[in-house]
Amino acid sequence: MSLKIPLSSPTFWLCSFLMLLGTCGHAQGPISGFPAPKGEIAVALGYSFEQYDTYLQENGREEARNIETVSYNLFVEAGLNEHTALVATLPWMQVNNGQGSLQDGSLWIKYMNADKRLKRGHSRFFTAVGLSFPVGNYSPDGIAAIGQRGGVFQGRLAYQFQHDAGWFLHAQTGIDFQFTPDARSSWPLLLRSGYGNKYFYVEGWIEFVTALESGTGVQAAAGGTGSSWQRLGATFYVPVRPWVGAMVGGAWITDGEFIGRSNRLNTGVVFKL
Repeated sequence: MSLKIPLSSPTFWLCSFLMLLGTCGHAQGPISGFPAPKGEIAVALGYSFEQYDTYLQENGREEARNIETVSYNLFVEAGLNEHTALVATLPWMQVNNGQGSLQDGSLWIKYMNADKRLKRGHSRFFTAVGLSFPVGNYSPDGIAAIGQRGGVFQGRLAYQFQHDAGWFLHAQTGIDFQFTPDARSSWPLLLRSGYGNKYFYVEGWIEFVTALESGTGVQAAAGGTGSSWQRLGATFYVPVRPWVGAMVGGAWITDGEFIGRSNRLNTGVVFKL
């Protein structure tokens, strides 16, 4: 019996959001390479724990810090039509058992520019634009700050090849332009691959973010102004019912500047409405 999932399967659609659970401040972003069915809504609720004791400064310098971050995350994607989806994210964060707060929410429009049927799969191109903005009344000062209260415009171009056997290859890039409180920009690059069938879904990814301006002394818990990093991650998902599934995942920063060398574990549930 074949284990592949039809490309229009709700289970496979839900899988596309699992890499978004546990995101806090800087991780992958909310744009997948899977189309959202018209009229359907996916809601992901996630919990993550992130820790580091080494902060990477510029030119390879290291600074000892002890930072632990707990995050609860909400992600929603709604299919508006066969090509367009609306995406929203909202995290709540707490650092070192301090006072928690809503952090920075985001709103996106995602558009599937092309969906070409090949001999044994689909070739898809997407574009997306989004706006990230502070929601909570948190303080941006100090190394334990949960964010920088910045407004950020984000643009993405994504390509995904989806094989009929269930595996896929994904590449994504674009630009992040912070326009408040200071004008700064960064270049993200995300590479992802995974496999799914009706019993489980698994994926691995690597993310590079390069600051296009040098960093400054403003350094929050999740990352500083002008942060660059390299991150590895993995996700495993199991559908429980046709409308709900559970997942676990992790991510590890391996190199960077103005960023903590952190380890993150996350878990969550995904609902299809």
